[in-house]
Parts: sequence; C-alpha cells; structure tokens
Amino acid sequence: MGSEWSEFSIDDLKAPVKGAIAMGPFGSRIKAENFVGEGVPVIKGGQLHGAYVLDSGFDYLTEEKAEELKTSQAVRGDLVITHRGTIGQVSIIPDDSKYEKYIVSQSQLKVSLDPSRINPYFVNYFFRSHIGQHRLLVNASQVGVPAIAKASTSVKEIMVPCPNLAEQNKIVHTLQSLDDRIELNRQMNETLESMAQALFKSWFVDFDPVIDNALASGKEIPEELREKAQARAALGDKRQPLPAEIRSLFPDEFVYSDALGWIPEGWETRAIDEAIEINPRIKLKKKEIAKFVDMKALPTTGFSVAGIIEKPYAGGAKFNTGDVLLARITPCLENGKTGVVDFLEEGEVGFGSTEFIVLRGKGAIQTPFVACLARDPNFRRHCIQSMVGSSGRQRVQNACFSYFHLALPPEDDPLRAFNKTAEGIFEKYVQHREQSEVLVSLRDTLLPKLLSGEIRIPDAEKMVEELAL
Repeated sequence: MGSEWSEFSIDDLKAPVKGAIAMGPFGSRIKAENFVGEGVPVIKGGQLHGAYVLDSGFDYLTEEKAEELKTSQAVRGDLVITHRGTIGQVSIIPDDSKYEKYIVSQSQLKVSLDPSRINPYFVNYFFRSHIGQHRLLVNASQVGVPAIAKASTSVKEIMVPCPNLAEQNKIVHTLQSLDDRIELNRQMNETLESMAQALFKSWFVDFDPVIDNALASGKEIPEELREKAQARAALGDKRQPLPAEIRSLFPDEFVYSDALGWIPEGWETRAIDEAIEINPRIKLKKKEIAKFVDMKALPTTGFSVAGIIEKPYAGGAKFNTGDVLLARITPCLENGKTGVVDFLEEGEVGFGSTEFIVLRGKGAIQTPFVACLARDPNFRRHCIQSMVGSSGRQRVQNACFSYFHLALPPEDDPLRAFNKTAEGIFEKYVQHREQSEVLVSLRDTLLPKLLSGEIRIPDAEKMVEELAL
C-alpha cells in the first residue's frame, strides 16, 4: 500500500462502544421456530453479494428475540463479514437501508467503526480489494467447513491504510458513484425480471386475458374462477386490460381439462417434454476447448449465466445460446438457480455440470417462455417434489417432465406476442448487465490503485467520465 499512509488496526479504528466487534449468536440461540413473517431481519451470506447488504430475502425475528441477541445487532454503517462458509464476503449496511437494525447470523460478525477516525465505506472497499481480502483470509482454514480461525481476534488485528478523512471521503465518493450505478442496474433488472414473470403468469397460468374477455362479453365464468374474476372486475380502470389486438388473440370462455382444470377454450394441455426439448442432442468432441459453466454460474435471481471459463470438454451437459439451464440438485433448485445462455456465439457449443438440465423450446415456444417457466413457482415445486435419491443428494429426473402440463393455444400468435414483449424486457436486462460488467471492471481496476495512492482522485474521476455510460 502507499508508504505515505499510516496503517492502523481494526481494533484501533473500532467505535468506542461495547461490542463494536461482535460475532453472530451460536446456532442454538436461533432456531427455525424463532423466525416470523416480519420483524428484525437476520443477515446471512445471501445478503452479502455486493458492496451493500441486500435488503431482501431475510428471515425475521421478533423484537423480543432480537433484544435477547442484542450483542449480535448491527446498524447502518456497520460492516458485516462472513467468517465461516463462504469466507471473504464483506458488505456494509448502507445509510439508506430499509431497516434500522439487523441481527447477524452465526456465520457472520459485525464491525462498528469510529467515524471520527475512519470512513466505514473506505474500510468496506479496503476489504474488497486484493490486499484486504488477503489480510482477511490469512488465518483461514479450508479443512472441513472453510472458516477464519479466531475470527473476532483475527479481524481486530487486520491493518488498514489510513489517509486523512478528506482523502478517504473522496476515494469513497468515486468508488461509490460506480457502485451506485451498478446497484441501480441490479434494481432495474430485478424489476424487469418481475415484469417478465408477471406477464408469463398472467397469460399462461392465471389466464387473465380470457377472464377480461369473458367479463367484457358477459360470458359465464366457471365457479372456481369467479373469485378471481370478481377481484379483477373490482379493479375497474386500474385493471389495465391488454390492447385490443392482444386480447383478440385469447378466447372469452373456459373449458375443463383433466390435467389442469379450467383452461381457455380451444387450448390444449401438453406435457413439458412435448413442448420443450430436454437435454437436446448436441455434438462436442472430447478435449475440444469450449466455454464451461459450473453450478456457481447459475443465478438465483435474474436470467443471465455468469462466471464463464474455457476448458477442454470432458463430459457434462451441452448447450447452445438461448438454452435455459436448470439446476437438477437440491438445494440449488430450491434456491432458484436457473440461467439463460447468452454468452455463446451463434452455433457455438458450451458445456457444464452434469447437475444441469438443459431446456430448449420447440416451435413458437422460445427462450423467454422457457426462462419464465423455469422460474415459475408451480413448475419449480413440481420439480422439487419429483426429486429422488438419497437425502441431500436428491435430483430431478427427466421423467418428471412427462407429467407436468401446460395449457397452450392452438395457434402460435399468443406465444409470438409474448415472445415479442418478453424479448424487449430481456434485451434491456442484458444491456444493464453488460453495462454493469464494464462498471465492475473499472471499479476493480481503480480500487487497489486508489487505496494504495498509486492513482489520485482527479485521474480516477477522469477515467469515470471517459467511460460515459
């Protein structure tokens, strides 16, 4: 690091309060029965995938239980560090966090810093740099579950470079401007994903356009669907019916099917393996260099597969661009791991873990439909319930796709209309993701250079401006 900057230990920089550095509670102090629908959120590793603690996907404790675990409480400006499991994770609870207080789980610890001496965001960035990660993990053990030995003591002893506060604040501002844009892209993509899923559910699960048409024409609605129809009718002008040209693609009556119950008139039920190719046959020669993805590459939210490397083909699931990869094993499937292949050139072949199932649509059923289906809760529930095998190593079997049914229109026009709308959503999603990749690259280039003093703020700001995203 920059030799002109003094270094101080985390213990020197901690806030002058009791419990400034504290471990999460022992596992026996938080049990499944302690979790409630809302209350004080518990921070786990799943919330530590970026610079800031993600304000979603929490388990919650009652205020009384959180008070009982007060020594493990974290607030805005605190750093949260994973010391067991996925070690090396570090995030800060931002000043605009959704909640005022949190409890860190047994695999995390929290660090409260003295803002009169150190900008907590500066330390957060330090821990995300290569040297910060090295100093954090120097006492890590990889035997059994990865862990940082004597985590609290080890963290206290870590030395941090400390320019003056004014310089710290400038460095934080520059890096934070990039992280804020990355976070905005993440939020926009989260919204886009929700839009695509909502459209799929509305058209092909709830059949809202058919209900709207039936309400408009005065056709009788089956008793099982009347409550839903009444709820839509009650929305009035807020219902936002589809444009006439889209609604005309859907009937205004329902018929009963043995496989799914009430479905749109004229539509038919088809098993998944009739509508979608399961592990399509693709040629790839042994030892041929190809792009490879493992289970870590599948996102739990969003549609894009990441973390691609190249290696010689040695067996595994094969795929082309546009294919959808679905986790076959638990708990990966339970966590929602699914991704769309969009990193291959047209005609290029990739491969991955044997624990993937490759899904590819047939005919008018295209990638957006398949991707949304793969994230549909009913579909995922069916896959999970059909798993077989020994405990902890259960897998989805291809045979399960023979008895999960879809309701599909006799003509392709509704599917084409869905693809057209969803493709626009996916294109924006990819644009945001690609922009974030550029921003991440710039941030990761600037991070060690700013923290070491190798690059000064004016030069860094010029690089950010030249990016002009």
